[in-house]
Amino acid sequence: MNVETAEEPVVDPERARVQVVQDADAEFVAFVGSDSAYLFRTAHFLCGDAHQAEELVQATFERTYRAWSKARAGEPRAYARRILMNLRIDGWRKGRWFSVTDDGAVPIQPAPDHSHDVAVRDELGRALRKLPLGQRRVVVLRHLLDLSEVQTAAELGISVGTVKSTNARGLMRLRALLSASAIEAVPEFRADGQQVLRQVQGATRRRRVVQSAVSVASVLVVVLGLLLAGPVRVPGVGPVALPGSEWLRGVLGLDGPVLDDLSPDHADTATCTGSDDDAPATPFVTTSAELGDVTVVGVIDIADARTVEPCVDLVVDHEIALGSQAAVEASTLGAGESVLGWSDPDQVFDGDQFTGPSTLRALMPDGGRLDAVDVASYGRVDGRWPYGLGLVRQGDRAAWFETPSTQIAGTLPWTLRMLDDGGVVTVSASTAQQAAQAATVALSDEMLGWTTTSSAPAMACTQTLHTAALEAPTSTQEGVRERVCAVGSSSDGIVLAYEDGSGDSGSTVFELLSSPGAAGTTPLLTVRNSDLNNAAVSAVGYGDGRLALAASDMIYVVDVRTRLGYQVYGVSPGVAVDVSAETVAWSTTERSAYALVSRDGWPSVFRLATAGATVGVHGDRVAWTALDGGRASMTFGRVRW
Repeated sequence: MNVETAEEPVVDPERARVQVVQDADAEFVAFVGSDSAYLFRTAHFLCGDAHQAEELVQATFERTYRAWSKARAGEPRAYARRILMNLRIDGWRKGRWFSVTDDGAVPIQPAPDHSHDVAVRDELGRALRKLPLGQRRVVVLRHLLDLSEVQTAAELGISVGTVKSTNARGLMRLRALLSASAIEAVPEFRADGQQVLRQVQGATRRRRVVQSAVSVASVLVVVLGLLLAGPVRVPGVGPVALPGSEWLRGVLGLDGPVLDDLSPDHADTATCTGSDDDAPATPFVTTSAELGDVTVVGVIDIADARTVEPCVDLVVDHEIALGSQAAVEASTLGAGESVLGWSDPDQVFDGDQFTGPSTLRALMPDGGRLDAVDVASYGRVDGRWPYGLGLVRQGDRAAWFETPSTQIAGTLPWTLRMLDDGGVVTVSASTAQQAAQAATVALSDEMLGWTTTSSAPAMACTQTLHTAALEAPTSTQEGVRERVCAVGSSSDGIVLAYEDGSGDSGSTVFELLSSPGAAGTTPLLTVRNSDLNNAAVSAVGYGDGRLALAASDMIYVVDVRTRLGYQVYGVSPGVAVDVSAETVAWSTTERSAYALVSRDGWPSVFRLATAGATVGVHGDRVAWTALDGGRASMTFGRVRW
């Protein structure tokens, strides 16, 4: 009250409303009691079946309850009706399956009589047809097509007021035309609000439990995946491993098979102490013999080679036990110590052919465990599962021949494959060179080279060199060089040895091809055949200005810049040579493997393995396989010198 004027305050009746906040569950129960019959009647008209209509209404109540805060803010009936319509549309899309129990004979029930429903629909259709055209259009658009008044007005090109008045008159006329049978066709239905509330609350709780379980399981899967993944490389940080990842992998045995039943024997980085002087040099005889224009300054007898000693000759990073021998060809060792190899080099024969394919895998020691990635798997050649041979590798590329291993004499069909950018490309095949037998493959950073021969053995100088640029591997240049003895891989180009003439008057020429064809050729060395005792060169390698070649029982290592070299004699014929900056490694026909390293400018040779040996080098890294009393192993090391 205003004290000065003693007048009563003026109260605006529009602003003086009292709003009572009702309990949401109580509102929902009231909604179920008032609108369940309406929703059931709508569902029955849509389904034509009372049981399906009840299920549809129950599902509608459950979804409406989950979004009750949104539904109660507007028109709950319209919100629930839209949910009901969507559920019924989903039911039409998915169809409906019924379970039928079968005891041997399915009884055939009499078909229900739908004549009454047909009569009701016919009566409704006839009643609509009796309406005037304008009223019929408005009633159908508003109530059968569920358009709003505004949408109906826009559809018919009339005003909203006309729609309202026409609709009212049409409905009044329609009610007068219809008998009570249309309404009586729908059974009476009234839901218990409290019971529906309990049901929808129980369903909501179960839904929340399931969602929580799925969320927890998803988190566990992510955490377990990170644990099992081991070190994860983070840009700018490096490898990051979660605590316990190595322990968990060991417990679960997830370091299992890699190349062929591959399992860790031990994987440790040795801490070597002592001076490099602890490594004795291999005795050699100084000489001044000539090899072409190269002076051979030292000769080593292979009998003086020492067996490799860890922490003396090299640091052993990993020694891996193999379930069976896994062939590691020369030149397949690359940066980061990764090695390429076939998953099953000793496949099973079925008659005269293999029973299935092999897989090319990359083995990558990573800290204290091993990772293996499948990089290629070959298909059939001439209707048979083939055998992969002549595998070479340069960086992230690899190439090999595939040929069916058969006991049938004669020239075998073959296919040349190359792995590049994660895909396998077919470069050439014997269909293009029918008279050619696959021989050897070589890779550089720019090109691919391979040789074929029409006569055996392939070690003789009867091979023909073919090349292809890596940019277009299927565009090949055939017959680039004839009378080729051996080819080798290097990053600078493909090194090859070929005969020029024969007998004592002939010579062997060594060249480096940096591009396909003969245009990009760099001469390296020319040697008289008589200086090689007329023996054909069986293997050749090149790297960092050093040329290595194998001929008969000799290995020559030549520095093409200083024109100085060394000779190692007394070895069995070499079948593969690999060259890096400081190391030359080779394997022989007797499956022995050796390495020659330079210490203070002087050579030293040590024996890596004497049985089942293959070897590859890259920088100061060396990897080799060995058989010792039936035990197969693969060793990764770093040359100390």
